[in-house]
Amino acid sequence: MDDESFRTILRFFNLSWRGYRKVRRGVKKRIALHMRQCGCREIGDYLLVLEEKPEVADAAKKLLTVSISRFFRDRRLWEVIGASLIPELVQEIEAAGPRPVRVWSAGCACGEEAFSLKILWDEIEKGLPKAVPLEIWATDTNPEVLEKGRAGIYSKSSLKNLPVSTVQEYFTVVPNGFRIQEGLRGGIHWIEHDFISESAPCKNFDIIFLRNNLLTYYEPPTKIRAFIQILAALRAGGFLIIGNNEEIPTQGLPLKLYSGYRCIFKKLSFP
Repeated sequence: MDDESFRTILRFFNLSWRGYRKVRRGVKKRIALHMRQCGCREIGDYLLVLEEKPEVADAAKKLLTVSISRFFRDRRLWEVIGASLIPELVQEIEAAGPRPVRVWSAGCACGEEAFSLKILWDEIEKGLPKAVPLEIWATDTNPEVLEKGRAGIYSKSSLKNLPVSTVQEYFTVVPNGFRIQEGLRGGIHWIEHDFISESAPCKNFDIIFLRNNLLTYYEPPTKIRAFIQILAALRAGGFLIIGNNEEIPTQGLPLKLYSGYRCIFKKLSFP
């Protein structure tokens, strides 16, 4: 598949050519195979099938999804979360009265992000006089990656950022990889969800992770519309976390950079 054909397919789904620059080769191979499976030799024929058969378009969109992740991706980010963000949240909750902390991992892939937070939360909670419940909504459009998240089994490469002591404490070796400990698998809602076309799965989140998906792979009109809707699900005082190389897609939003770290924002109250 040549670049222009791939551009045409991306435009059909309102996806960004620039966003795919690092993963283009592998995604093109998946789409080319899907074209052949659909009996299409030309891009025009393929687009007609996508327009006429929603189930085929859904399958193609899943093939365009990039689900590369690992535990504690961007280590510096997690250091800021652990040293500043979580203690601030816990202090606020202790002052206002007990309640669960609500987190949305939007575009969660196989769940490494959600379980990274669970591990970090467990480590911090050991030093607290009283436990603070954590609830996570882990959502993705691809049911296959959600099943992997529910199973909680990961390859060695997904764990490469973890110290040996953390692997030993939080994982069990199984024939096909490493399984997250049962005690960390509770409190996570695994939900098939499309943040482009669907409203948030819950309201008043304390933290929303929106890393390396919407802001990377979608064209500006789609990106801005979905971003504003996602931000509405974050409570005032809550935290938005985007990818380290991503930027907020529009101006005038009630967001303030947090702790000088470029990908964490705190939501402000409107005046």
